[in-house]
Amino acid sequence: MNRFLIFALALLLGLCTEAVRAHGGEDHGPPAVVNARPLLPRVTAHSELFELVGVLEPGGRLLLWLDATPTNAPVEGAVVEVEGAGANGKAAEVSPGVYELKLAQVPAAGSHPLTFTVQAGSDMDLLGAPLVVARAEGAGQGAGQGAAAVASETSPRAAWGGPLGWMALGAAGMAVAMAGMSALRRRASAARR
Repeated sequence: MNRFLIFALALLLGLCTEAVRAHGGEDHGPPAVVNARPLLPRVTAHSELFELVGVLEPGGRLLLWLDATPTNAPVEGAVVEVEGAGANGKAAEVSPGVYELKLAQVPAAGSHPLTFTVQAGSDMDLLGAPLVVARAEGAGQGAGQGAAAVASETSPRAAWGGPLGWMALGAAGMAVAMAGMSALRRRASAARR
């Protein structure tokens, strides 16, 4: 009987130490800092011919990425005209498939409809999409509330809720079962004597 208990205890300790051992791909350091900064204003439009993504950078610089929809390849040498939200002009190509337009005035917070006229070789298309500009950071909320909300959504779950917790629960159940079996055997052997 004692050999059985020693073997079961050794097995239980072996299982517990295996779960504690370090393993690859998991960081046990401090939690990562959550970047709660808002994204820059964006606009996306697509058709059967073209896909366009635009980002409004600080200072009123509108960067546009233009790709051919069927191949997803950058469209070089296109004429891109932009209208709406204080923009009315042709975007200049700064690198293959990337176009730039300086806005005279940065749009206020809200949704601003933009119309893009794209002509590349014999292909021509009219794309429309809203440029969504968020409110300035801190407007209408206390400082740090946005970061706290994002951090609360990404907080790690408790360690006992994972596989180690289930293993500990199983080990405790096994220990209780073994103690019960040992007590029954002692009573049975005492009754035989």
